[in-house]
Amino acid sequence: MKISLALVSLLLVAAFARADMVIVQKVDGMGQSGKMTMKICGDKIRADISPQVSTITDAATGQVTTLNHTQRSYMVFSSAMARSMTDQMKKVMQQMGAVPSASPAAPKATGKADKINGYNAAEYTFSNGILNATYWISSDFPNGKAVTDALAKFQKGGLADMTKAFSPDLSALPGVPVKTEVEISGQKIVTELISATEQSVDPGQYQVPAAYTEMKMPAMPGQ
Repeated sequence: MKISLALVSLLLVAAFARADMVIVQKVDGMGQSGKMTMKICGDKIRADISPQVSTITDAATGQVTTLNHTQRSYMVFSSAMARSMTDQMKKVMQQMGAVPSASPAAPKATGKADKINGYNAAEYTFSNGILNATYWISSDFPNGKAVTDALAKFQKGGLADMTKAFSPDLSALPGVPVKTEVEISGQKIVTELISATEQSVDPGQYQVPAAYTEMKMPAMPGQ
């Protein structure tokens, strides 16, 4: 009986020890302003981009599912579709003057510092000829390694991978990006990290709601 109770206790501890990384950001630009929440568990990533739209990404397969909460519908982007969209994005960026690279240059430290949402942060900049970005990196953000790992997984998964050839890998920087300003073609997007916590998330958040209807993806050029 004692052995059985011990095993049950271990199982309960393991179950409650499981925690997803939940990241909340404020995004302002391109005619929109609001919060975006990312929930990351293993290879599953849910991004609530707005009250109307969410995405569910399987980082292992590259498949992305978009949820339209207003229409109660969803659309599936296979890994092949995501690659096709990535190739098209590369062509558009090249036409605009950006130079793709398998490993874009790392952002450069400017030596400037600021306090962002209460955290000390160092300024870094990056440019590829058309995209100009400024990053404020904090080395004292709580649980920083887990946060940067989660952000890297989101940025390298699914449709977010489209910008990889034109933007730097921030995981090499010494801390957490607490603020980012990206300017391209006169349009600026400002992202601020509001919170990042490890907490339990309902597994159903990474699944399509049963009441939603699938919308077929229009054929991509060349397919």
